[in-house]
Amino acid sequence: MSKSSLYEQDFMAWLTQQKSALASRDVTALDWENLAEELDVMGISEKNELKNRLTVLLTHLLKWQYQSPKRSISWFTTIANQRDDLQDLLNEKPSLKQYIPDILPKAYRNSRREASAETNFNLSTFPETCAYNIEEILNPEFLCNTTEDFERAMIARS
Repeated sequence: MSKSSLYEQDFMAWLTQQKSALASRDVTALDWENLAEELDVMGISEKNELKNRLTVLLTHLLKWQYQSPKRSISWFTTIANQRDDLQDLLNEKPSLKQYIPDILPKAYRNSRREASAETNFNLSTFPETCAYNIEEILNPEFLCNTTEDFERAMIARS
């Protein structure tokens, strides 16, 4: 079976075979075309994770800011967890930081729509462009203080 047909018929077997070829430095056993494609897909996947996490976080920050009477422990924990997870992602893969200027406006566009749908506020309620920079978004003391407010949020929940 050729390397490409193994790729098409049994992806996991192909991965195992390619990992083995890489480990043994057997360049003749490498499926160069599909390896290159998979590396592209991996890069796209990492950028999508960054965008998706930013979208969730921004949606909750918008709701937190614009719909303060409905603040909940669920929103609070989502903001805290997404901040932590985004920071972990950027620490583990620092080269992702270079894509933030391109990804942030796209994530905000989606967040704005989602916040509008979830709050029943007109889309125009929310600024057309993101009013927060990445440092603020990730700052645990910005807007929703996830550093000091957890205990207060839990008490308010009771």
